[in-house]
Formats: sequence, structure tokens, C-alpha cells
Amino acid sequence: MENTIELRWSSRRWEVLQPPIYLISILPGLAWAVLLPSSASRTLLALTTLAVVLIQHGVNVLNDAIDWNKGADSEKELSWVHFHRLDLKTVKTHGLLSFVTGVVVGVAIVSHYQVFELLWVALPLVLLGYSYNSSQWTLSYTFLGEWVTGLCYGPGVFGCMGYLFLKNISMPLLLGSVAFGFLAVAVLFSHQPPQILSDFLAGKSSFAVRHGPQKTFLVAQIFTVIFSLTLTLIFCFNFTRNSQLLVLVLTTSVSLYRFLRTPPSPKSVLNAALILIGAAIALQWGDKLL
Repeated sequence: MENTIELRWSSRRWEVLQPPIYLISILPGLAWAVLLPSSASRTLLALTTLAVVLIQHGVNVLNDAIDWNKGADSEKELSWVHFHRLDLKTVKTHGLLSFVTGVVVGVAIVSHYQVFELLWVALPLVLLGYSYNSSQWTLSYTFLGEWVTGLCYGPGVFGCMGYLFLKNISMPLLLGSVAFGFLAVAVLFSHQPPQILSDFLAGKSSFAVRHGPQKTFLVAQIFTVIFSLTLTLIFCFNFTRNSQLLVLVLTTSVSLYRFLRTPPSPKSVLNAALILIGAAIALQWGDKLL
């Protein structure tokens, strides 16, 4: 029996990576790929996005270690703690290495662009993101957890990424920061209801623990709608032809209709965002080919 369980887990070991969860870090980069002028380096934009992904990965791995110690997510099979065979020291080393690598890559890109004033905003938000689930400050266990995530992914990722390339604070940057902040919180809210019991027993004061599943799902839907409408508005200012605007509006409408028909989940929230941004990228490419 033990050999059977070990074989089954070995065949699933790399599933723990769960690539779709990194869309929350990739989508801001894809959105800026549409919004930035053609003179901006797409290679450096991709490297900046990679830095964000590495930081997110580090926080996710540390999250698994903290949750394991506190008893939250006890039903979670695809955990980095299981991946490293319950060796918490290795889990924490893995998380810290990824986190530090992402920070170093990010600082190197800031240095390349000589936009050092950005570090006064970016580094505190990076540290805030680390404190979301570090060994000393576990903000994810407080009522501040979800809002910290929104701040980190809104102004922290989308806002700082835009300022890095544009070197000014524009309306798309401000509106996009709000939009991606709402998206990040919506993803968290849609993830929480199935874990209410284990989170409560572990002392986690999540939004779902405090307000229940029905209200949490409702707020996740509202935040996803706010994100979609706001980003659609930003993209509309980037396109000039009526046919392009019509495609964007129709895409958003159909995507939200499908999304609102079922209870939200991280997958459905991120899919709604990906469909909208994917449509904008396709329109931009089509415009260049014409």
C-alpha cells in the first residue's frame, strides 16, 4: 500500500507547480504589452514579469510552509511541503531563493532604466508581499491579508511596471492599478469558501471566515466585474477603430455573462481576465498586420 501511494505521488509531483496560479503575475505584463508604446522593449517587459513570477512563487512556497505549521490547508495534497517530503527547512530555502532571485532581477532592471525613485515604492511593497506569509508576520492570517494582496498586485505590480517603462504616472497606470488590485482580491475571495473550516481552526481571519461563503462569492463576482469593465475602458482608449471597440465590448460582455452564471473560482476569475487581455492582444496584432 505504501509503495502504491508513493508511486501515485511521484507521478503527480510536478503538479504542485500549478502554472495557472501564476497568471495573476503574468496578466499585468500582458496588459502592458498592449498599452506600452512600440518603442518599449518587450524583452525587458518579459524579464520584469519573470521577476514578479519568481517573487510570487517564493511567497507561495513560504505560504505552504506556514500553513503546514499552523494546520491551515490541511486538505491540500499539492503542497510544496509534500513535494519536499515534509522537510520544512528545504521548503523555506526554496521559497527564499525564489523570492530573492526575483527581487535581484527586478532591481537589476530598475538599475538598467535608471529609475531609482521607483525603489522607494516597489521595495516596501515587495517586503509587504513577503510579510503576507513570512515566518514572523503572517498578514494572511489577519483581516488585512486580502487587501495587502490587492495593494501588492495593483500599485505594486501593474503600477510599478508601468512607471518603469513610461517614467510617469498616467491615467491608464492609475486605473489599471485599481483594476488589478480588485482582480487579485477576487482571486483570493473565490479561493476561500471551501477552506472556511480549516482556516477557522488554524486561526485564520480570512474574509470568508468572517463573512461566510455567500457574501465572499458575491464580492468576488463584483470585484471581477469591476476589473473587467475598468480594463476594457483602458483598452478602448488604446484602439481607435469602431470595429476594435465593438470586439472589446462584446468580448467583455460574453466573458462576464459566462463568469456570472456559476459560483466564482480562481480559475474562472483568471479565465475572465485572460480572455479580455487575449482579445486586446489579438486586436493589436491584427492592427499591425493590416
